[in-house]
Amino acid sequence: MSTRSAEATIKGYYYQFDTSILSLLNLASDADSIEIEGIEDIDINTATEKTAVQCKYLSKPRFINSAVREPITLMLEHFVDPSTPNDIRYVLYAHFEDEAVGEEPVIDLAKLKDILSYSEAKVEKHFDVDNGITDDQLTSFLLQFKFSFGREFSDQQKEVITLLRKRLTCSEIEADIHFYNNALRVICDLSIKKHAHERTITKADFISKIDCRKKLFNEWFILLRSKKEYLRLSTRSLKSTRALDASKTKLIVLGNEIITADNSEMPLLSFIENLIAKYYKLSSALHTAKPLTFVLDCDLDGLTQIKKELIDSDIPFNDGCESIKFSSYIFNTEPIKNTTKSGAKISKSSYLIRIVSKDTFIREIAAIHTPNVVMIFSKETPAIGFSTGQFFDFKYCENLKDVYYLLTQ
Repeated sequence: MSTRSAEATIKGYYYQFDTSILSLLNLASDADSIEIEGIEDIDINTATEKTAVQCKYLSKPRFINSAVREPITLMLEHFVDPSTPNDIRYVLYAHFEDEAVGEEPVIDLAKLKDILSYSEAKVEKHFDVDNGITDDQLTSFLLQFKFSFGREFSDQQKEVITLLRKRLTCSEIEADIHFYNNALRVICDLSIKKHAHERTITKADFISKIDCRKKLFNEWFILLRSKKEYLRLSTRSLKSTRALDASKTKLIVLGNEIITADNSEMPLLSFIENLIAKYYKLSSALHTAKPLTFVLDCDLDGLTQIKKELIDSDIPFNDGCESIKFSSYIFNTEPIKNTTKSGAKISKSSYLIRIVSKDTFIREIAAIHTPNVVMIFSKETPAIGFSTGQFFDFKYCENLKDVYYLLTQ
């Protein structure tokens, strides 16, 4: 698949996702629902009717028969199926570059029959005739069919952000960074479910699921943004949620691909030393500051090596005696602190960081105190879940320098 073709395909998915979000936000009742990938791309269910929507984002300048033949024939096939309820409304929502948004092209019987006619191997075909569909059936179908020209991609996305902002009473930045991402994640998760009831969600449930700020960016969201833009938005989000406040207990999970990447510009020891200087520097950090906790996805040799380097650098750490027998009691114990004469800052601390392997942490997680903030930097999301606190899952950092940038801006 060419790059242009791949981009068009991805854009088409996003357009459908955004249309699904708009459909949910525009439902009149919180009890109304939509089903993703049902009869059509989006099935809208209210107390009084069911609407099946086909959503297309087409790069063609004007509406032509061939561009809409497939979605219309699919709808028509469903309509004439004897097992299909006869009260379903069908909507084709398609964007063409030069067509006026919201305009509804006239599709009468003659135009519909023209759309259903095509040439195959130089032989003229008529979908309705070839499938035994009568003019009366076509006329009945048109009574329940609507064709509307859709918005341009970025304009529709702006409309989504505006509705999210209005519905959740938040700033534009919050609507874009937090809630739009959450909305995308909910729709994406629904779209891959096997059963119809699993792909169905009410307006109330949708709002409830997206009205949180635990998870930051998912891969669909990342595909829309450049790496530079992603890092910029990520830092803004961490700031806006105050996730990096020194007084919060912070858990930093580093995936193996981050640890083993080209970290020549910022080796792991330097990464840890610089973060200590930022968040827990003796004689500088306030007495309320908390030491960082690092969870490393690496083998025993790698973990032992970094612990040796910490010892050589006079950096005391708490690993719960992992190499002997892990003790959650020791790991959970707060550091013993001495403060400056004024009592405002930390002058000494029994340890400066917590550090432990990913395997040990996951195995013992039930006995480990819940941190205020969990930040995962890994291609794979490990099974690190707590019932409370902020949760950020970053997927676009390539090395420790990227991670450091996010945590210190």
